[in-house]
Amino acid sequence: MRAECVLTLNIAAGLAVGELILGLGLIDRLFSPLIPRLRRIGIHGKIAAAMLLALGAPRSGAALISRAHAEGELTDDQATFGTLSLAFPGYLRRWTGTAAVATAIAGVSGFIFALVLVLRSACRFVWVTFLLARRARASGGVFAELEKTSPGVRERAGRVLILLRRSLPWAWIFFALTYVIVPFVDGAFSEYASRGGLLWFLPAEGWAVAASSLAHVTAGLSSAAAALSAGKLSAAQTVLALLAGNLAGSVTRTMRQNVGYWVGVFPKGLVKNLLRWHLATTAVLEIFSVLIAWCVTVVN
Repeated sequence: MRAECVLTLNIAAGLAVGELILGLGLIDRLFSPLIPRLRRIGIHGKIAAAMLLALGAPRSGAALISRAHAEGELTDDQATFGTLSLAFPGYLRRWTGTAAVATAIAGVSGFIFALVLVLRSACRFVWVTFLLARRARASGGVFAELEKTSPGVRERAGRVLILLRRSLPWAWIFFALTYVIVPFVDGAFSEYASRGGLLWFLPAEGWAVAASSLAHVTAGLSSAAAALSAGKLSAAQTVLALLAGNLAGSVTRTMRQNVGYWVGVFPKGLVKNLLRWHLATTAVLEIFSVLIAWCVTVVN
């Protein structure tokens, strides 16, 4: 219940802050000197502003892109890759806390795991930004130039309420659904991994760590620390187990953190595009990092 209250407050604050920034015209004031340069490489000024905003509030950045897309300033491609680019600034803000917790619980292995996560997120940011710029160049770098009247306070408040009515029920549903299905996925995953001929990849204790990570990263780190201290796993195997759990929980994590909110603030077709590109770019880098970690365990 507490987690869903925090989710609700995050969504409401994100929508309100995004609308407030647009209403005050802060983007035009702060980014007008940069817009010509950004356009040359295919980055719209609103997307650049959303990236900076995501350092403090990722959902506010997404709300900003959503509103710019709804007003015709951003194309579907720009909104898609612009939204995906917000993940790294958002993760960078909380990474120091994640790294500190991971190191405190699992020592050096925990820190390496946290370091891999932030480096992987940075690589994905570069990849997504490149796709955004390439799509813009392919379309001739055209950006919408609109003559708009600025909505009043009442109209902007109405927009926020409408988006809240659309997004909160979906966010609650997906959030609750993941917590209902994770225990079943956890059990099935553990049984299949340990009995399905995957012990050549990772010992049974490692798969137990990976399964624990499906519920929450802290649970996975605690399980990893116990296996490491008992001598069941080496440091390299511990990192591999944590990364494997991170990969296995990718879909449920996306449902819990992103899908419900996206459904509320973006059109249906754009949500499908977002989901497809999000899972594809995330999975490629997650699988690559797991394979690299496995190679390290083989060498050691």
